[in-house]
Amino acid sequence: MKKYTDVDIVAELQKLVDSHVDSYKEDFDIDKRIIRRAAESRNPEGKTLMWFCRPHGTHCLNENQVFIQGTRDHNTFRFYAEQTYDECVARVIVPKAVKRGKVFGDVFEINYREQAANVAQNSVAPDHDRLTFADGFVLEAPCRSSFDAAMALIGEHGGVKTHQTLPKDADALVEVLSKQKSRRDRLPEADRTEALSPLSISELRKYEAVKKAHPDALVCFAQNGYFELYGKDAEKAAPLLGTKLLEKKVRGKPSMPVTGFRESAWVAGSHKLWKSGADVFLSKDGETFKELKAADYIPVGATLNVDGIKCRIDAVDFAADEVRLTNIEDKNRPIRFSESIQYVRSYVEDAGTAFYDTIPKKPAARESIRDKLKSAQKAQPPHTPKPQKLKGKDMEL
Repeated sequence: MKKYTDVDIVAELQKLVDSHVDSYKEDFDIDKRIIRRAAESRNPEGKTLMWFCRPHGTHCLNENQVFIQGTRDHNTFRFYAEQTYDECVARVIVPKAVKRGKVFGDVFEINYREQAANVAQNSVAPDHDRLTFADGFVLEAPCRSSFDAAMALIGEHGGVKTHQTLPKDADALVEVLSKQKSRRDRLPEADRTEALSPLSISELRKYEAVKKAHPDALVCFAQNGYFELYGKDAEKAAPLLGTKLLEKKVRGKPSMPVTGFRESAWVAGSHKLWKSGADVFLSKDGETFKELKAADYIPVGATLNVDGIKCRIDAVDFAADEVRLTNIEDKNRPIRFSESIQYVRSYVEDAGTAFYDTIPKKPAARESIRDKLKSAQKAQPPHTPKPQKLKGKDMEL
């Protein structure tokens, strides 16, 4: 068992839905809303969720309620372990924040049947229900009669917004949940890179279209919280990034080499690739996320002040880590010298975008007079002779 910290929770669970759920996958849409509400909630009792999927659907339950006997969450979690032979895959999830429209938090692997037995053995007795209505009115009633009592008040206070069962012994529940958390926190951290999900055919086609449009660039393709590179791009990028070269599964096709970096680390990741002298193109959701041209890293021909000396960049050799420059302060006595790429790049960054305006523009190709005459002749309309005016006798038959 492992844990995944600070990950895109929905993306992690989606992998399990794709591989384990055959029908009623739309249940997961309900789970997504529950997960988002938990991330946005300030109530600590609603922050930890117990999620599991089976061949015919998914369930997302409140851990606090799962460990109170007789609740809907408690009964649901135990049912499929005790009453069916369904193959269930379970996770404990702790949503923490919504960033860029995605819910980030921690995901913990658990054995579903072992956890169901744990719930059956360690749950505490219920005391009463607490229901909060749309207008803020709170009803506290015995568990068996709370539903009927709520129905009688809906007309006056609106629908029931939250329904929570409180335990007889609150301290006992706190102790049970504390032990669960301690056990989870001791799980080893999962290898993030090796958790990359398979690539669907539709996503593969999108990637191929991007790669075709940018054949010479290292294309970084956004997938499930990562920017991934495939094939030869991956083979070139892995040593530059210091990452492993893995095999990416592609549905219905042979697997291919893959490497990458997390979306949140795109600045550092793309910079490592860019400083190798490669064009780097980052694609996300079918759009250009970032494009870095190798020629912009250290632009040849530009004028740069290096340590107070006005210089011209003559050439860049990325393999040799060398930039060749010319001191042009004295036009009559130009002095040529070399510096490392990192050293020169620091001055490029200090100079800012205005530095790129110093790159000399290439002169436009001159067209010869002969070529201009040929073009002019082609542009003229074809000559057609004017019809002659017939005289009277020529008109006689």
